[in-house]
Amino acid sequence: MEAYTLSFVGVLALCLLSILLAIYSGSSKGRAGALSGPVVPADDDNLLYRIDRVHMNSVEALAPFVVPAVLAMMVGVGATTLAVLVWAHVVIRL
Repeated sequence: MEAYTLSFVGVLALCLLSILLAIYSGSSKGRAGALSGPVVPADDDNLLYRIDRVHMNSVEALAPFVVPAVLAMMVGVGATTLAVLVWAHVVIRL
């Protein structure tokens, strides 16, 4: 599994990105006086809505990417190939 270190770091970077977006979304809602649970009304001109959607999108996209990445490690996909794919996904998500 040491061969997949770069892939693990990439997956952890995606998790960290999701956590940072959760903090940013929550603090933005708090500053605006909005509750953290309810969904903000859909309005593309509303910055709070857009921040919330970015966070929700990152959460929704995390599992469908991480599970196949871990399965690829388990079946022995080339470490370099997987690292390139994981980091390409990280860059695209940014």
